[in-house]
Amino acid sequence: METFFKLVGWLSLALASLVKLILAAIVIEVVSDVVLRNLNFRPISWGVSATEYGLLYSAFLPVPWLVRTKGHVFVEFLRRALPQGGRLVLEKAVYALCIGLCLYLTFYAFAAFLDALATGAYETKTFDMPKWLIFLPISLGFFLSALEWCRYIVGHDSLYDIDVLDREGL
Repeated sequence: METFFKLVGWLSLALASLVKLILAAIVIEVVSDVVLRNLNFRPISWGVSATEYGLLYSAFLPVPWLVRTKGHVFVEFLRRALPQGGRLVLEKAVYALCIGLCLYLTFYAFAAFLDALATGAYETKTFDMPKWLIFLPISLGFFLSALEWCRYIVGHDSLYDIDVLDREGL
């Protein structure tokens, strides 16, 4: 099980790293667009659409890494008011709820992914984007997030630990 969660962690890190490149490309595109407009040249026609898709990928691909590194916002006033046993029960309930929500959203995003793949649907803007490429990062991000929440529920770590460093070196 430890090896499985380590592989999920590496995949989560790889997706988060990919998002860094996507964000860098978005910055380059926006700066290029502004420079071209200021020099009275035509802007890059596909730039706005590419930026929109890049932001979609940037929203969903790093989510599993945020779960692993405890980068999400959480409120713990109720948890602190409980005794130690109650805290553990509440933690496990929160993890189970997060797993359920992630799997629910994965199910619908993956169903849309499969439908778009089967129908060959495209989103048409300044360039045609296969719709399955729109649903892919949503499905992947939520599914891997569910696996990262599973890591907490089986006791490998706690979301509420102050120490953010992972014992696996990730």
